[in-house]
Amino acid sequence: MTEKRISETYADFVLQQRFENLEPAVVDRIKLLILDCVGVALAGIHLMELPRAVKHFIIGLGGKREASIFSSAKKVPAVNAAFANAVFAHSLDMDDGHRFGALHPGCVIIPASLAAAEIARCSGKKLIEGVYVGYEVMIRIGKAINPSSLNRGFHTTGTTGPFGSAAACGKILGLTSKEIEGALGVAGLQAAGLLRVNHEDEGSKVKPITPGRAASSGLLSVLISKMGFLGPLEIFEGTDGFLKAFADQLDTPSLTDGLGEKHEVLNTYIKLYAACRHCHAPIDAVLEARRRMDFDPLSVNLIEVETYPAAIRLAGIRDVNSPSAARFSIPFSVSLALIKGKAGATDYTYETVRDHKVKRMAEKVVLNVSKKWEKLYPAKRGASVKIVGKDGRQVVAEIELPKGEPENPAEPEDIIRKFQDNVALFGGSTYANILCDAIL
Repeated sequence: MTEKRISETYADFVLQQRFENLEPAVVDRIKLLILDCVGVALAGIHLMELPRAVKHFIIGLGGKREASIFSSAKKVPAVNAAFANAVFAHSLDMDDGHRFGALHPGCVIIPASLAAAEIARCSGKKLIEGVYVGYEVMIRIGKAINPSSLNRGFHTTGTTGPFGSAAACGKILGLTSKEIEGALGVAGLQAAGLLRVNHEDEGSKVKPITPGRAASSGLLSVLISKMGFLGPLEIFEGTDGFLKAFADQLDTPSLTDGLGEKHEVLNTYIKLYAACRHCHAPIDAVLEARRRMDFDPLSVNLIEVETYPAAIRLAGIRDVNSPSAARFSIPFSVSLALIKGKAGATDYTYETVRDHKVKRMAEKVVLNVSKKWEKLYPAKRGASVKIVGKDGRQVVAEIELPKGEPENPAEPEDIIRKFQDNVALFGGSTYANILCDAIL
């Protein structure tokens, strides 16, 4: 018997899923993830320059009125709506993620699914089916290629996102098994994303373009396949296929292990700070130390942060000149947390970037690789912090996993509060409450 192609296995999985068979915990989680994504996107439009520019550009393009852009009454072609909304959702770097997949599924899957749902005029249940299969496919591919792909400099959200988006949109738009296979093949041809964006001030500003393209590419792949144009059916395992192109070492069983039985969507994390995930353990540790300090934070002479190498590599920007770069700077983020006592959506601004107190404190931050955290990564994304005052007094704190991970979860009320705070920036608290009730 011929072994199934990986894309064939995914296509069968996508077709088999039904809302009625999803566990209540999975449905509840997906609703919260949609809520979180929409809230972060609306705050992003309000606070950041790139989302507003993209919104203006996409609306200006015009075209067939198919799907909505967040914050606008105007409709645009669905592939353009998916692109724009995904850019919005990643602009604060406050969207959900998966530790072992090393990716951000929500900012890709949810905007693409919403755009497809408007084309299909489908039910909320069908939307949830699509989001579920998108998360499961995207995360598993990320787990299979990492950490090798990450270490080579690929941005996994961009390289795996087209597959997740295609799976989600294929489900929502009712594709056949062969059409879903074809869509995955077309999606793989558009896989792209480089982590160079994490290292430069200007690069960090346009990082949301990567999930934007991933979301729109997946939907485009579905529409092309539905017209009868199938991509490579052995897009994953074939010669010159995705797996060999994007990773030197593979965890091949992760591609299909527990598909439909072990729900990776339940293993996603929710961010409570508007920064790269690698900043979160240091932020949590500094906030814990701050609570126990018996001296003025402004009298601090030294902040020592020990963490794993990937954190320093991907969130170690020193020359911070914009809110986007600040999100990828552990020195800035821990200084912000120490002085302000928080690191939310409204704390990463040009005002705080130019704040001399924060800048001077960031200069006192020393980053070191810890053999302990290096050995435990990625099972743990930990950090140890020592804060030393000018008079020699010290306080230390250690965090194994930042708040929001499955093992250290953000409670539903935390996620709802985050949503309400973010949406209130855009439309006020009454609007936030109405929208929250509508989604949940």
